[in-house]
Order: sequence, then structure tokens, then C-alpha cells
Amino acid sequence: MKKITQILVIALISTCLTAGKSSGHEELKQQITAFTNSKSSEFDKKDLNVTEPDYGELANTNHNFHEFFQLKAKEKTENNIGNNTKLKMDFSFFGYENEEERNYALSFWFKNFITGKRITPGRMVRTFKNAEPTIGVINSTNICIVSFSCNNDSPELMNELRSEMLAFFGNPESMIFEINCDGPLRWTKNPPDPKDKRWRM
Repeated sequence: MKKITQILVIALISTCLTAGKSSGHEELKQQITAFTNSKSSEFDKKDLNVTEPDYGELANTNHNFHEFFQLKAKEKTENNIGNNTKLKMDFSFFGYENEEERNYALSFWFKNFITGKRITPGRMVRTFKNAEPTIGVINSTNICIVSFSCNNDSPELMNELRSEMLAFFGNPESMIFEINCDGPLRWTKNPPDPKDKRWRM
């Protein structure tokens, strides 16, 4: 009987830890649902047999919420090299327990950013070799990212995605960065202060 009780206690603790890892961030989850619903007439949502882009150290940070999916266009369109293909866009979301945890995450991420490049927060990077078009929205407790192939890089698509990402996932305090194919990286809203000690943890 004592052994059974011990097993039940261990199972309960394990369940609580698992639940804690994915709990919270209800507002972000609702935002994700609202966003995917708004795109459902033009895109199919895929989360199986798709690979999340490599965003450097970000995946290894202490997030307690994570979601990745791909939106694939239902219709083919001509890309910027003249091929008719279905546009694919990758979306990643990382949530943190509090702003301090997010700051820790950023301090590590800036040292090993997208493609493994070290960046100085808030400063433009003119050349960003092997980077794909990417938009990131950094909030107090979450980081939201969309990226897509260089073959679809265009000012129109970047502007459209920036507006949508800000509308669904941003707020007046959000920091936003944008990367074009092979650069540049630009901070287009509320750039972080490169001298802020929070990025040097």
C-alpha cells in the first residue's frame, strides 16, 4: 500500500510539472488561434512533418510555452524567381514565466542569434549571410517569429506580415526586428538599448 502511494505521489508530481511547463500564456494562445483563423481561407495550417527553422540559442532558453507551425498557401503564385509555388511561412512562439526569464533568454539569444550570428541588440546588421526573411515581435513574456524562403522575399509581403504580426501579437511596447534575405537586420520598432545591462547576463 505504501509503495502504491509513493507511485501515485510521483505520478502526480510528474503531471504537475508537465502541466506547469505548458500552462499559462492563454492570451498568446488566443492570439495564435485568432491569427490562424484569419488566414484559414488562404492557407492550410501544418504542424506535422514540418521542420522548425534554426533560430540559434532561442530554442534552448528556459521557455515554458512553445508552439511551431507552418502556413502553406492553398493556391500557387509566382515567386520572385519566376516559379509557380505555394507560399510557405513558418511561425514560432516562445513564452516565458516572467520578464526576467525573457531577459535571460534574450541575453543568450543575442550571443547566438539566427544562423548562429552574434548581434548587438538595437543595432543594424547590414550583411546577414544565409538569413531568410524574418520578422520578430518581442514582448515582455513572449517572442513571436515568422520566416519564409528567400525565393518569396518582397517588400509587399514583408510589409503585410509586419502589419499582421503587430496587429495580432504586438502592443505599443513591442520590440520588432526585420531581416531581409542575407540582410540587413533592422530594428523597426522600439529597438533595445545596446548599453542595457539586461542583455549582458
